[in-house]
Amino acid sequence: MLSKLSSWYKSFPSYAVWGMVALFYFSFGAQLSPVKGILLAVLLTPMQFTVYHINLKNLMPKYYDDHKGRFRLYNILLIFFLVVIVGTIEIVFYQFYPTLAPPNKSLIAPFIFHTIFCLMAFWVSMTKFLADKQEKNKVEIETLKREKAESELKFLKTQINPHFLFNALNNIYSMAYTGDDSTPEKITMLSDMLRYVLYDCESDMISLYKEVDYINSFLEFQQLKTEKRQNINFSIGSYDENYQIAPMLLVTFVENAFKHSKIEKDKAGFVDITLTQNSEAFCFSVENSIHPQQIHSKSRNTKSIGIENVKNRLSLLYPQKHNLNIIETPKNYKIILKLFK
Repeated sequence: MLSKLSSWYKSFPSYAVWGMVALFYFSFGAQLSPVKGILLAVLLTPMQFTVYHINLKNLMPKYYDDHKGRFRLYNILLIFFLVVIVGTIEIVFYQFYPTLAPPNKSLIAPFIFHTIFCLMAFWVSMTKFLADKQEKNKVEIETLKREKAESELKFLKTQINPHFLFNALNNIYSMAYTGDDSTPEKITMLSDMLRYVLYDCESDMISLYKEVDYINSFLEFQQLKTEKRQNINFSIGSYDENYQIAPMLLVTFVENAFKHSKIEKDKAGFVDITLTQNSEAFCFSVENSIHPQQIHSKSRNTKSIGIENVKNRLSLLYPQKHNLNIIETPKNYKIILKLFK
């Protein structure tokens, strides 16, 4: 019972429109006679409603896309059938009320008149169907984009976690084994990083300071790979900590820099990271050296899956509001990302 009431409530605006159409025809015909007004309202409104409803609910969903020949044939038959019935009723009516008949009446005039009204209803139903279809397609496209962005984020999480976690645990184990006093601090840091990846990244957007904090922790664990400090620089300018950004958007660029620089093996290697923000845009750049072994390797000449995923996420999440510039030389690799407000 409730479902029927809900369905009727949703359809109420449509019924109200048809009620206004009937009222219009009645008022138009009532200028000559109330009986004429009732005739027009009773004949024209159901006729147009039938064409509109059958097209919108039956013919167009079933035949418009794949069987246009049937669609045209069924509409011709429908309109012809209705015009004949309504035209015949009107002719019979004027036999009983000849004073209400239009001047210079002819037998064919009512059929032409009603055909035009049927075509008007057909045009309205077709316009609504195509508009609804376009809106539905738009919603489906947006849903697919969202699902694609979410799947790519999940892929990034599975790509980053195992490799990074393995190295971080090894480093913490080594620190604990040697009795390093900072071991508890590093365990807490790793715990915060995992919490960020597993829980905070479930949101569509996160605060920029969380992403920056993750990168700082990542760099700290990277430094633990070697006894000497690596040539890593993270320059942070002024920025809004509450600025919302897509999760793990920046981390991928940092991961990529260490992957190709192999800085822990190359004494001349470097990674320079810069983050700034002003009233117009947020800017993030990462520049890294390229390890000699990477220059001619196959992995060097193939596109990074992580970078390609980030490009896709940027196009989906920041359409017309981002600029990603990649500068590549035989020895250096640099990305400059700008997100505009």
